[in-house]
Amino acid sequence: MNKIHNETPQIHEIEQNLLIKISVYCNIELEKIDPLAPMHHIAIDSILAMTIVEELQSEYGIDLPTFLFYENETIRDSVKSIVSIIETSGV
Repeated sequence: MNKIHNETPQIHEIEQNLLIKISVYCNIELEKIDPLAPMHHIAIDSILAMTIVEELQSEYGIDLPTFLFYENETIRDSVKSIVSIIETSGV
């Protein structure tokens, strides 16, 4: 949940948040990250993936699958999974 505004974040906000995290942690220019490209094109190791998942869980107040990025084909698919979890959790 977006704690500042106390409302459910929109899909584009979640995607932008995730893209920024990937950009920072992987040292990739934000503009060069394609949310529709296969996840294996981005160098996210398991420790980094867990770090991002933990941050997202904290920010949105939800439980996410440990292997979120490995269960989804693209960043956009991961975002859709996050949105689905937010919607079903009632956060």
